[in-house]
Amino acid sequence: MNKIKTLFILFVLFSLNTSVFCQTSQKYMEMADKAFDTGEKDKAKELYLKAAEMNNADAHFSIAYKFVVSKEERISHFSAAAKMGHAKALEQVFDALFFRANSLTAAKPELAIEIYNLAKSYNPSLTFFNEEDKVSTIKKCIEAGNFDAKTFIEKYGIEENELNEYDYSIWELAAEASRSGRFGSPNPKVVLQLVCRGGSVPMELGHAVEAAYINWKENKVFEFNVCDYVGSGSGLSYCSEKAEQEANKEYLLRINELSSKLKNNAGKLLMNSFSVVSRFIEEKAWKEELHGGSGYAAWTRDSIMQQKTDYLDLIETINNDFRPDKLTQRNDSDRILNKTYQTVINRLKKKPITTFNASIDEEGVRSVQRLWIQYRDTTAKLFAQIVPSINENIWKNWLTEIRTKELKQILNLDK
Repeated sequence: MNKIKTLFILFVLFSLNTSVFCQTSQKYMEMADKAFDTGEKDKAKELYLKAAEMNNADAHFSIAYKFVVSKEERISHFSAAAKMGHAKALEQVFDALFFRANSLTAAKPELAIEIYNLAKSYNPSLTFFNEEDKVSTIKKCIEAGNFDAKTFIEKYGIEENELNEYDYSIWELAAEASRSGRFGSPNPKVVLQLVCRGGSVPMELGHAVEAAYINWKENKVFEFNVCDYVGSGSGLSYCSEKAEQEANKEYLLRINELSSKLKNNAGKLLMNSFSVVSRFIEEKAWKEELHGGSGYAAWTRDSIMQQKTDYLDLIETINNDFRPDKLTQRNDSDRILNKTYQTVINRLKKKPITTFNASIDEEGVRSVQRLWIQYRDTTAKLFAQIVPSINENIWKNWLTEIRTKELKQILNLDK
């Protein structure tokens, strides 16, 4: 009888604990998903880890995708899921190890393909977006041979700031390797190897690898230019900033050259005038021109550079005896401008004009207008010095009419 009672007690205890000892990975997943959805993140992570220990691909993916973990843990869990045929995890592995690695040391095309082959072997029906092109791109990089990042960094004294994972630093090394310099004579193979490790935007990387690969296969020396391959908003911004830096150097050279050519000793006013004009143009481009979209920074800088160039062109043409149309003695230019300005301000008080990544508001226009007054005065003084026969007030009237048209364009943007 005692034996029967003992067996009964053991049976009850076993029944009570069977849910703990005999959980399936799927059951852990269900409990983890529920905990995650109700905000119990720590409990959810613990349950996902239990399911992952039982080789559940979705659990590995969830840990890497839903939680803040180290870079190494994230790649490890995505890789584990990918090897079990998890398509989304495989895409993440491709990004981490290649397409968005943007690192001499973290980019590992050979490992990416190894995991891909395991994934396809486990799940032959596995597919993902642009699979064929992505695999082809990685294989072209592998074909270029092993790249010892540590040796390369030590050999050429690559500084930490040249290894920034958040810009195009690696591609700038590729550009350097395509010219004679620190890395010796131009080497198409080294260019390709560096291009392969500078990925941050998959489509950009694909185009750059294709070009570098063709030149390597043909043993053709070519100059790799980062900005020939960018198309993303961040890429356009990066390249426009580079262009702006180069343009600023050109402006200084041109100002120095133009200063010596201006009539009536007007060259002494040019540098100050250009400095004032630059502040106005920059403020206007950022706060009044509504360059929205993913490439807003690039488009704004392009506008700034063009307007600064146009200003210097105008000075040169005036110095060469060209006179703009409609230079008059009108006395109502200021009145018309003020009326238009107040209309714009009243309109913006009610509602700013907005688009993606850009807006025009009351305070922005007021800021631009304050700088425009300085722009008008210094520019009119410069023009009058170049052409003494036309006094400052006439030039001010002409500049005022142009500003009135600019303000009216703001009103048209909202139609």
